Amino acid sequence: MATVLTTDLAFDQIMVKHPQRGELILVNEDGEVHAYRNSCPHVGVGLDWGDGRCLVAPGELLCAMHGALFTAATGLCVAGPCAGKSLTRVPVRIDEGRVVCD
Repeated sequence: MATVLTTDLAFDQIMVKHPQRGELILVNEDGEVHAYRNSCPHVGVGLDWGDGRCLVAPGELLCAMHGALFTAATGLCVAGPCAGKSLTRVPVRIDEGRVVCD
């Protein structure tokens, strides 16, 4: 059964809770939504400082703890202590204006 994560697509980046997968980062890039577990591959902490924001520029996610920089479209760390590693992607889709996760 699909879990509805949000019914509002008017966001650039938000945090949502999934009942089994925990806190997820959703990034909307021109109508394409990418989703990742909110866990830095460096030490496993959330990317944000608890405010729900980690998008620092279009297409760039930043881990507030150690400065790891990730591309929003792929989750790949391109700079910082975990360069070359990736955020854990969570498959999502847009269904009738809602972001859902199967």
